[in-house]
Amino acid sequence: MLKQKTLTSAILAATLLPGAAFASGYKINEQSAAGMGTAHAGRAAMAEDASVVFYNPAAMTQLKGPQLSTGFTYINGDGEFEGTSTNAAQFPGANEGYDNGGDFLGEKVIPFFYYVRPVNEKVALGLGVFTPFGTETDYNDNFVGGGFADETALLSIEIQPSIAYQINDQLSIGGGIDIVYMQGTLSKYVDLLPYNALVPGLDNTAFVGYENHYEVSGDDWGIGWNVGAYYQLTPSTTLGLTYRSEIDIELEGDSEFADQSGLLFYSSAASTVIGPIDSRAQASKVPLTTPESVRLSVTHQLTDELLLQAGATWTGWSSFKNFDVIATENISGGLGDGFADPSDLSGLGNGYVGHIQEEWKDVWAGALGATYQLNDKVALRAGYAYDQSPVTDEYRTARVPSSDRQWLTAGAQYVVDANWSLDLGAAYLFMDAMSLSEVNKALDNSQKDAASLQGEYEIDVFGLAFQANYRF
Repeated sequence: MLKQKTLTSAILAATLLPGAAFASGYKINEQSAAGMGTAHAGRAAMAEDASVVFYNPAAMTQLKGPQLSTGFTYINGDGEFEGTSTNAAQFPGANEGYDNGGDFLGEKVIPFFYYVRPVNEKVALGLGVFTPFGTETDYNDNFVGGGFADETALLSIEIQPSIAYQINDQLSIGGGIDIVYMQGTLSKYVDLLPYNALVPGLDNTAFVGYENHYEVSGDDWGIGWNVGAYYQLTPSTTLGLTYRSEIDIELEGDSEFADQSGLLFYSSAASTVIGPIDSRAQASKVPLTTPESVRLSVTHQLTDELLLQAGATWTGWSSFKNFDVIATENISGGLGDGFADPSDLSGLGNGYVGHIQEEWKDVWAGALGATYQLNDKVALRAGYAYDQSPVTDEYRTARVPSSDRQWLTAGAQYVVDANWSLDLGAAYLFMDAMSLSEVNKALDNSQKDAASLQGEYEIDVFGLAFQANYRF
């Protein structure tokens, strides 16, 4: 069984599901329960708690005294696919013991931690530990599209030390270093002997289904940076602007077949079956560049009780052109070295084990929210967000089935005493129904073979977040 595993983020959504993440692509927004309550609207223009380290480090100067915020987000995704496939020998497989993959999303918990400490009236320091990226899908073993995707798990964790400086009563600036660890898993099934290949003397009926499973695994550290500005426009209106850089990651690990002994495979060039021949683990790398982003936020204190919040975020997903798995050893000699290495059987050449054309596009997200101070103890929140998908219909894949998404949120804060406060947030995300028409691609992005997967996805997600804040 051919299994493909790539480690791309460690809490990189220590969690999430491509469809289950509340932000587009494999980006994650779940860094604050207080933020979830208002769909994260306006968060870069306010300093409500220590989570400002993530939203806008410049606003740390607005916190009076040391503060700590910590909590988690629980996510439950529901994903359904319905479709058909054709193997490399152009044999339809939908009715040959396959299924539609089941609920390929699932449940995850995403933790976060922030601490801010003013140094003096002008300078503040902060530290954040959170999950910036992540995605996860896991189809049933007999998924009709198993030749394109089985498991995809991208996990990450970021450590962000930050500093802020108050220039005057209106303007503060700040920034931080993004230290990111990524880890991930990618796998798929492999049809080495496609049914109906019409090989003379071969009993094709023995080869309905997949013969192997392939996996590639790896991890890496990357470093980026972020800067922000906080501006008090009027006594009742604040503005916030932040920028986060791209981060280059090169995940390194192994590509390997689950069953490495006595492989048989069909060669279309020779019109015959080759083998038996053994395989082995092959060192590989997966280049990845996370997107840069710009966030603009505004808040307005309409009345003593009602705070209005709004925000827009641009994310530069166009940096994600291809998803490639590239062997770094045993890339010459082919079968002549006595092993059928994963790169030998991929049919791509140049040491490539896998290649998926992505061609993602830059996107915008917008959010509106409000916080109502019910009394000295309780504040109520609500929000709405619309988030464009970086994935177009033409390039949608079974690994990241994404479309434009909307989410409705609500939340509340309860002040326990002068030191403690608690936040709770809830969100429901729904996507437009989306179609899929995927084929294998060669390195020049032409169609590599006759294998294909067609169908339609439906995805929705529920999230619940809890956060505790302590003022020292």
